[in-house]
Amino acid sequence: MARFSSVFQLSNSQAELDFVDIELDGDVPLYLDPYAIQIREDEWSEVCGDHIRSFFDEVLQGLRAGDNDRVVHLLSHLGEPNETHLGQSKGPPRGRGFSIEKAEKLADALRNSRAFETGLLADVAEAELFIHGVGPDLISDLTTNVLRLPLATYTLNQCNLYDIETVEVRTLEPCWNPVARRWESRTLHLPVHQGEPILLVPKFSVRQRLCLDGQEFYNFHMIEYLRAEYLAAGGGIVHFFKDGRPHVFKKDVKERHPFSKDDLADFVRDNPNVLELYKQVKGAEGALSTKDFDEAFDEREFASGLPEVLERIPTGNNDADAYHNCVLGILTFLFYPNLINPIKEMAIHEGRKRLDIKYTNTGERGFFSAILQSPQTRALSVPVECKNYSTDVNNPELDQLTGRFGHARGFLGFLLCRSVNDRARLLQKCKDAALDGRGVIIILEDVDLNEMLRFVSIGSRRNISDFLQGKLDAVIH
Repeated sequence: MARFSSVFQLSNSQAELDFVDIELDGDVPLYLDPYAIQIREDEWSEVCGDHIRSFFDEVLQGLRAGDNDRVVHLLSHLGEPNETHLGQSKGPPRGRGFSIEKAEKLADALRNSRAFETGLLADVAEAELFIHGVGPDLISDLTTNVLRLPLATYTLNQCNLYDIETVEVRTLEPCWNPVARRWESRTLHLPVHQGEPILLVPKFSVRQRLCLDGQEFYNFHMIEYLRAEYLAAGGGIVHFFKDGRPHVFKKDVKERHPFSKDDLADFVRDNPNVLELYKQVKGAEGALSTKDFDEAFDEREFASGLPEVLERIPTGNNDADAYHNCVLGILTFLFYPNLINPIKEMAIHEGRKRLDIKYTNTGERGFFSAILQSPQTRALSVPVECKNYSTDVNNPELDQLTGRFGHARGFLGFLLCRSVNDRARLLQKCKDAALDGRGVIIILEDVDLNEMLRFVSIGSRRNISDFLQGKLDAVIH
């Protein structure tokens, strides 16, 4: 099995990576899900959401204007994108392409749907619910094609993070320009394996099945809603048990309302609250876990082995890269999906200063949600400095990190180091920085990382939030 991580000699496993560790000699059965992207509020997902909305809005405008040539042109670049290695193909991926004939059929399906006729259709994520012939493969392929440029940017950032070589690629299909609202040929910088370019996809943007699934909505929301209506109305298909309790059988409702995407559209038009509830339920499911990518993965056992890996890395400049990659993997393992999209040495202040790592904070609960909402920290992103020193970090390292804070990024960061001899003195320096309004620095030594890994190893991952909160409280109180 030629995993991306093994081919490009990464020491990090799927649990330590922000992207899907794809198989380069086949496909991983996952979908790039537009709804999973559009419900997120992080910067990368918002950029992707703009791409998706602008493309589908342009298609709908063309349909409303009766401009069939425009619609077919827009839909003619939606072939199977082999470069992501996602989907249901078996063996080496073989892009099917997307002919003019297929584009015309999709345009006809959109145009002739009840959802378009009634004005209900407005979001590509809902197309699987309402459009005949549109399934998860097509939705995922469409999303990937429209997001080719953001995915290429993400891929380049990840390659920079792990020092993976990239080359200029001009052979891929055009990229969608959300401002000009057109397809444009672009030169991309991507990793290449056996002559084939690769696009990496963030773990938080994929699903094992699309969030919005027509058959699921029909079975568990539309039919259940109609069952309740028939039960309340009485008579008809209502049956009574021996004790007098009324009941409506699901099969009877299905006989009266067989599955039809046009009927789903009519139902949602009349009962929009049911679809909104379904969307809330699906959105609450959140990102996939590592076990979703690998059923055999045991995070307790994995966490138990990481302290030994960290301990084997000597201190000093010669092993700084090894330490950097190790703690990057540990942080991603511990904090995903609260911290995502790590970027190495991101240039800020017009390139005059650089970060070791910058994570995007997407915390929805617990510690990372608190620092996102707190007026004192407002941590939209979290910078991380890694120091593989044999001596204590001091003022220059603290100043280096506080110099990265700002209103566009936030005022909290992690300073990772191997150990601290004079903890009281270093804590006081962090307190002084916070008191002066220069931001909050949380020091994480090896022992701190090991303690959080211990929580995972004993099945108490939730304790990580309290542990970090205690670190924060020690600085600001």
